[in-house]
Amino acid sequence: MYAVIDTETTGLLPGQRHRVIEIAVVLLDAQGRFEHEWVTLLNPRRDLGPQHIHGILTADVLAAPEFADVARHLGRLLAGRMVVGHNVEFDLGFLRAEFARLGFAVPLITERSMCTMALAGYLYPGAKRTLGACCTAAGISLEGWHSALADTRATAELFSRYLQAFPSPPPWQWAYDEVRGLRWPELPGAEFTPTVRPVHAAGRHGWMSRLVDQLPRVPEPPQADSYLAVLDMILADREINAAEADQLVHVATDLGLTRSQVDKLHRYYVEALAAALWSDGEAEVSSDERNDLDRVAVMLGHRATDVDEALLRASDGRYQVPTRPGAQGFPPGSTMVFTGDMVEPRELWWDRAVAAGFNPQEAVRPDTTFVVAADADSLSVKARAARSYGIPIIAIEDFRRLLFNSEQQRAS
Repeated sequence: MYAVIDTETTGLLPGQRHRVIEIAVVLLDAQGRFEHEWVTLLNPRRDLGPQHIHGILTADVLAAPEFADVARHLGRLLAGRMVVGHNVEFDLGFLRAEFARLGFAVPLITERSMCTMALAGYLYPGAKRTLGACCTAAGISLEGWHSALADTRATAELFSRYLQAFPSPPPWQWAYDEVRGLRWPELPGAEFTPTVRPVHAAGRHGWMSRLVDQLPRVPEPPQADSYLAVLDMILADREINAAEADQLVHVATDLGLTRSQVDKLHRYYVEALAAALWSDGEAEVSSDERNDLDRVAVMLGHRATDVDEALLRASDGRYQVPTRPGAQGFPPGSTMVFTGDMVEPRELWWDRAVAAGFNPQEAVRPDTTFVVAADADSLSVKARAARSYGIPIIAIEDFRRLLFNSEQQRAS
């Protein structure tokens, strides 16, 4: 009756040439009992995208089948069954796109599928959003995190538990009856041998993932949890880069979220991460953890001071705000370098720096004190050199505050 699915992909956007690189299916009967499972890596004939998340190497997929090879077999597994997934809309979007590349429209309808993320919120109003958090709450072990088969097995077990809360037949029986009658096209396929990921290929489960698993659900707008689930996936390994941030814009657009809604969700996310970090049982927030949160805040359009404020609220004022780069951290005479295109002319900032007693330079050297960037996550040559030397990089707005602090000190 049910086909539980999960995919690993080269990115977030099926409409932007991102591909499925691993797919797993677990079949369940009407009572949620196991019937069959199938998994394979797929060769996408392109780069593999965020390997720090899915843990799959290029060497792992070189001999793997392509989607065209497995299309017929996959169609036979899914036809006549109600599809189940955790944030199932994400996986269905990628599968529809893969079939469309072969020239076929398939009846994979989000509104006729079941989502364990949505069911968790319906059954348990205080439930968290991620698969890991839902499994923990249900006492289900999730091993091999960000492996399609491990996630599918966990989702299948979770759905089986949730089924017990509903009568038989369940309230969605009408939708299943409709799905069972939908016709699938005659799909192409070829002889293939499924390729299973090696033991090494498993995403890392870092401290940020532990925080993400603690984040509460967001009921409004209705698309909020779908958007934040994608953000959870990106951040679970403490990584977010400019390309992924750009993809988030497209995800928000596809979900119909407005700019103001996204800004509000990002502010919530920064505050929720800070609150989760403070309540995570640690005696204090380490500098590495704090730096990670600061990077997340910046990539989501907020500032390190927003993290300060969130940690202060979460700790009832007990959090000790670290000293920010300012007149004390970067004393007059410090050498500094500008990088990136700024709204105001570079010459104006150069003059302001000189007036404040700093020593601007054109190039980054090992003895440079700090770098001021239009984008603190800049990938410019100067920014890369600064990181290689361990030189701090601050945003232009932080430098503006630094200048203000210097002026205030001189005035006093």
